[in-house]
Amino acid sequence: MDLSFTTENSRYAFGSFDRVTVDGRAFRLHMETEVGVVMTQDDDTGFSRQFSHQDLSRLGSLGRIRVERNYFNPDAARKRQLAHGVSLSALSGRPLRRFVRKDAYCQAAIDMHREKLLKFTDASIEASMDMLVGRAARLASKYIPSGAMNVLPSENMGAAPSPRTLRRWLAERNDLNLIGHLDNMDRRGWRGTRIKPEAAAIMHREIQGYLSPDKPTMQQIYENVALAIHERNEHYTEENDHLSVPSRETVRRAIRALDPFRVEVARNGEAAARKRFRPVLNGLNVTRPLERIEIDEWTVDVSTLLESSNIYGMLSDDEKRQLDLYIKGDEKDPRYKGKARRRDRWTLTAAICCATRCIVGMVLSRSANSEAAVQLLQMITTNKGAWADAVGALTPWDMHGTPELIVFDGGSAFKSLRFRMAAEDLGVMWEMAMNGVPENRGTIERAFKTFGSDFAPRLSGHTFASIMEKGDADPEKRAALTLDDFTFALLRWVIDIYHNTPHHGLGGETPVKAWRRLAKLHGVTPPPDAEMMRLCFGQEREYRLDKTGITILGVRYQSEEMQTYLRREHPEKVSVRWHPKDIGAISVKWGKTWCNVPALDTSLQGVAAQTWLTAVRHVRDANPKSNRLDNVAVRDAITAIKARNEAAMAAAGLNLEDWSEKRCAKEEKKLLAGIEFVERKELRQVKDGLGMEIPASSELTVAAEKPSTPETPAKPAKRAAKGRGITPTSPKSNMTIEEN
Repeated sequence: MDLSFTTENSRYAFGSFDRVTVDGRAFRLHMETEVGVVMTQDDDTGFSRQFSHQDLSRLGSLGRIRVERNYFNPDAARKRQLAHGVSLSALSGRPLRRFVRKDAYCQAAIDMHREKLLKFTDASIEASMDMLVGRAARLASKYIPSGAMNVLPSENMGAAPSPRTLRRWLAERNDLNLIGHLDNMDRRGWRGTRIKPEAAAIMHREIQGYLSPDKPTMQQIYENVALAIHERNEHYTEENDHLSVPSRETVRRAIRALDPFRVEVARNGEAAARKRFRPVLNGLNVTRPLERIEIDEWTVDVSTLLESSNIYGMLSDDEKRQLDLYIKGDEKDPRYKGKARRRDRWTLTAAICCATRCIVGMVLSRSANSEAAVQLLQMITTNKGAWADAVGALTPWDMHGTPELIVFDGGSAFKSLRFRMAAEDLGVMWEMAMNGVPENRGTIERAFKTFGSDFAPRLSGHTFASIMEKGDADPEKRAALTLDDFTFALLRWVIDIYHNTPHHGLGGETPVKAWRRLAKLHGVTPPPDAEMMRLCFGQEREYRLDKTGITILGVRYQSEEMQTYLRREHPEKVSVRWHPKDIGAISVKWGKTWCNVPALDTSLQGVAAQTWLTAVRHVRDANPKSNRLDNVAVRDAITAIKARNEAAMAAAGLNLEDWSEKRCAKEEKKLLAGIEFVERKELRQVKDGLGMEIPASSELTVAAEKPSTPETPAKPAKRAAKGRGITPTSPKSNMTIEEN
């Protein structure tokens, strides 16, 4: 058996009066060639188009060709005019019963005439009427059920037509086929109104009052109509000049005749009308992870205490106050009167992948701002495993990569030039949806609704979505969660609950399983490298360049290329990009090119700026009078901070960080002023056991703020006699390089 299908052997034929509709566009046959047909569009343009037989066969097999036989024939046009565009197969109700009655009597008469039981004369039809009625009833019983209620005489099969009427029905069928049975009985009757034009004008004027946000009832509108007509009649003494008040039903029908969309807009607002009448289609057609990312802001429905003891336990009190957190003792300070132990709500800026419904980024901030949007964009490209480990989540949060399209509303945070430039640098397309139309970002809006209905009610201090839901509850008094508690609950709910809950939009699949399946099938675009991360998300400022390199927050950056540029161009200041999440390297702009410059202290690779400042503060607090800090001690402090507070600091990364130029200048002036970083000099025994030696410094030391003249390298000394004395192994071991 040959089960192969081909369209090469099919050939369609069209008449000169046929109308052929291909993909919604109407044509008529112009000419036929050996390879196909030429058709002319049925419009004013007169354009022609050629179709090969293979193309027509393929389109016909797909159901994309519609042929209307003899459409341009005058007789067919007459039939269409009588049919009024109604398909016979679509008839129903009274028109169907009248049609079936006519056809049944005609068919019964034709059958009896063939059997020589009837002649088409009035006398013969009258004599055979009983038999004719019986046959017609049997034929009609297949289409009209017996016992139909409210049957009119024109639909009653038992009411036999007169011989003249039957012969007219037969003539119409012979002339127009079945279309001849159609009638215009449903158009009978007087369609006008008995209301005088002036009364109708008053009624329609008062009916416009129904289109009001005050939402008057139909009874009130009827009363307004009656009152307006009575006021008009008072100006006329003659009874013949008085107007009659329309009935309540007339007013009600006039109100019902108003445009429903216009009524909804006027009474309930544009958003309600759009929600009610906007057509519901299949939604977004996304197939790949990160193909479409929607971002938005949400004021969390939870009131929390603005204090922290764990996440920001390593920060100074001033840094906590910059985040508007409560510090013990502030209630006694008049500067913070009214702010101490304050309760408030946070703003969550979140991003969701439309294909998998996974939350790929979240940032908490005191208010919506552009820095939160930029930090959210960076979080989308970052593996968020550290956040999951910080709260002990049982499900990985490794959804990351470079998105293809980001959709956001017209909020000031997302409209900011910094955010849009970062997206452009990453090669991410962005789309600004229309404000006030949440349907354009339905995925993130629905996610926030889930946040409010499933996450917020789990927490103390839930503020509820409306006053009706709130009732007599007082969320301010019930607020017991600190920033640490709220961050922990938010992360665990998103990672372990939301990502593992079957989603209706995914056909019952969980978001994390959808990500695994689609990521394995399609993959995602890798995140940007470290240099691109600095260029897109880093802080750009101008710094002084001299022979000691560039110093930022006490960290020295130096390279051979930078010194070559200094010798040739001798610039006073250069543009620098540095990333607060990784101070191990910076990007310096030489002319029109950005170049990577590493830190002299290689142990700072991957160290965050906040961790570095915290370590410097702890080492300085141990010896506040000293202006020389041991690099080894600082590195040990960094290790200790990571071991003690790594999880807390990772969770703190969910909150917006302030690395403005003002804060950096304040830190360098207050914390790092007059501080010199030196390497610890440790003595060790020489190989021959005679005396001790100073080991060579493995890296340059760093000094900040006040410059000092480098010490003159000591000349190599002769070996001391018989194990006495100290032998320097390298001139660099006694050198300290400092910088303004």
